[in-house]
Amino acid sequence: MHILKDPESSFFFACILSGLTILLFGISFYFRQLLSLRKQEPSLYRQTRKSFLVLIGLIGSFLAGYSAVIVAITFHYEIDFNSIFGPILFLGSLFVLATAYLTLNMFKKLLKSRNALKSQAYHDYMTKLPNRRMLTNQLNAYLVQSRNSDLQFSVFFLDLLNFKKVNDSFGHHIGDQILIQFAERLIEAVGPEALVCRLGGDDFIILEKNVSANKSILKLRKLREKILHPFEIDGLHFSLDISFGIYAYNIQDKVTADDILNRANIAMRRSKQRGNNVVSIFTKTMLNQTHDILKFENSFRTALQEDQFKLVFQPQFRIQNGIELSGFEALVRWHHPDRGMVSPAEFIPLAEETGLIVELDRLVMRKACSMWSDCLKVSGACENLHISINLSAKHITESSMMRYIEETIDKYNIPLQSLYLELTESAFVNDPELAAARLKTLNKLGVHCAIDDFGTGYSSLAYLNNFPARSVKIDRSFIMGIKPGNDCAKLLESIIKLAHGLNMEAVAEGVETEQQLEILRELNCDTVQGFYLGRPMPKEEAQKLISDYKKINGPEE
Repeated sequence: MHILKDPESSFFFACILSGLTILLFGISFYFRQLLSLRKQEPSLYRQTRKSFLVLIGLIGSFLAGYSAVIVAITFHYEIDFNSIFGPILFLGSLFVLATAYLTLNMFKKLLKSRNALKSQAYHDYMTKLPNRRMLTNQLNAYLVQSRNSDLQFSVFFLDLLNFKKVNDSFGHHIGDQILIQFAERLIEAVGPEALVCRLGGDDFIILEKNVSANKSILKLRKLREKILHPFEIDGLHFSLDISFGIYAYNIQDKVTADDILNRANIAMRRSKQRGNNVVSIFTKTMLNQTHDILKFENSFRTALQEDQFKLVFQPQFRIQNGIELSGFEALVRWHHPDRGMVSPAEFIPLAEETGLIVELDRLVMRKACSMWSDCLKVSGACENLHISINLSAKHITESSMMRYIEETIDKYNIPLQSLYLELTESAFVNDPELAAARLKTLNKLGVHCAIDDFGTGYSSLAYLNNFPARSVKIDRSFIMGIKPGNDCAKLLESIIKLAHGLNMEAVAEGVETEQQLEILRELNCDTVQGFYLGRPMPKEEAQKLISDYKKINGPEE
């Protein structure tokens, strides 16, 4: 046994004191870290709290041993060397072992967190499908592989139609469940060989290896049969259509991963234009058309900003008691700085396809209401006339439509009874319930509605009774072929009687000859418009026509 009595070694004392200082610093450091984690990262604090407390406890044991030695030396106590340094060395070995274990355990947790973050980076959080990043990596790998082999692969682009409507009507919980069910269907339908990904929203991608262009069409059609059935969530059934697009990779195509996805998307959008549940495969022609549409969009936006769109006004006349001016239809014209006058038949369909038609509708409404407001200020005759403005099917579905119409009417102080809004038949066919609700709201507001282009390719008679319209505009295609007593005239007579039976006025457009006018008068058509009685005219000529109408029909001055 060795007894330590007042050792004179300053080196020994310095070492013990230094060790004590280091331990005090260590325990202080760990406490500060623990408190910082508790405040800034509560979740990480909960995971590591036990580890920190074990380390602090071991350091505290060391502190007790070192303090005992310092006290003994300072106050000249006789101590048993073995009874002090034996436990200190034992605690030292425990400290090393605990530090190694806790470090390894912490490393495992960090590795687990890293793998979780990596999974989140490459997978969709909701459906657990691979996301765009993983898909891009896989496409890049296939592109590299195809340089040294005859690898073929196809990309299927799937878009759930009307998904936004479900989200808006039933909530995101239902929408999320639909996406999860759809992902499960796709995985089950394609098997383990294909990669199923979610790009985001309601867009999904299937990457099929070793599939040629011809086989990809057949494969996607079979897939369509497997996945096109209603979704059942919380006792509710939802039937959603799908647009399908295919891009079949060709080694001659110099494309990137982004190009591939873009081309599959172009094919999908072409399917959407053709109808529901249609399959389209990408062709170079589609790419050229897409470029043309992009150029059109840029030109169209520039035209909106630079006020290149002008309005003309075509007069409408009541014809049962002579010929009497009843109002005007506002028509838009595009004065392009380079191309000159661009036909509405060219830019209206493209505006509808790109969604820019809503902005054009609003511009036309502002300009038409401004013109009509000016006419009302200078001519009291306008009180018996109306201004007709066209609204697109796309505009009908806009949630802000009603608010914009009300704000515009208030801004220009337009009498409600003098405003007619014309809606094409497609607006009623695409979403009949919404269209009917909007028409009823407009009627309550006091605005008159007209069904435009009546009879052009839809089941008009089946739904006409459900829409509270003031008038029906008969498409010009019915007027062109009318002759006394022919089938076209008989069909027109039936349409006019139908309109009158539903308390609606019958308006014929495209009247270009005296014979057409007389036949329509005999068939009891209420109102007509066309080149025979009046071509579309600028604002100044329309105002002059109103003034002339006032002189003929107004009070003596």
